[in-house]
Amino acid sequence: MGMHELFRLDGKVAVVTGGGRGIGRGIALALAECGADVAVVARRQHDVDAVAKEIEERGQRGLGVSADVMDFTAIPKVLDQVVEDFGRLDIMVNNAGGNLDRKMYALPDISIEKFDEQLTLNMKTKWWGSQQAAKRMTDGGRIINIISIAAHKPSPGFGVYSAANMGMISMTRTLAVELAPKGITVNCIAPGVIVTEMLVETMNISEQQAVDTFGPVIPLGRTGRPEDCAAAAVFFASPAAEWTTGQFIDVAGGQPN
Repeated sequence: MGMHELFRLDGKVAVVTGGGRGIGRGIALALAECGADVAVVARRQHDVDAVAKEIEERGQRGLGVSADVMDFTAIPKVLDQVVEDFGRLDIMVNNAGGNLDRKMYALPDISIEKFDEQLTLNMKTKWWGSQQAAKRMTDGGRIINIISIAAHKPSPGFGVYSAANMGMISMTRTLAVELAPKGITVNCIAPGVIVTEMLVETMNISEQQAVDTFGPVIPLGRTGRPEDCAAAAVFFASPAAEWTTGQFIDVAGGQPN
């Protein structure tokens, strides 16, 4: 097998949560372009249907499933549907996360209810997705958790989000060891400033304002694109990374930790 072939995903089946827009969509399309069949999961049916159509336009099977990762009965049903429809499960990308109401909360002021919501969305759902996917991976597999470089630094207004992302690094490392006997690798991708709908809504700025504000302070001189994260996801999902597990990679244009 040539080196370039190690990045092919032919015959593989992937699931991407939060796959209707932004980083999740970028990852789903990249996996398809490398040969995988992909199921995309998000709350809005029209979003996942649109991405599934784009996957099919790339010559792969696509499936759009409307489900909320915060409903812990949903993901097992989704994964069972994928196995039934596509015959297997090889790649699980736990991408869904963020802040549901697009608001910032300082730790001295956040309510216990909002604390639990953010911790659940950004850590518990990814643990659950990892566990449930591993149970359905019968021939090894790849689990990829999308977190944030907020894990590495003080994040005023996003303290619980930051802590949950740091927790996912620790959880990823432990899962990697515990799932290694099954031939399943577990890794993290930590994006920096990617201009998505969630970012502009949370910061209450336009896409251009985000580019103009954040781009100049990033060492490589620009904000990120979903494709930047997608390239890292393809690596972790591919045979090229079969001996890489328990790791995280910052995709952040050189932003310091």
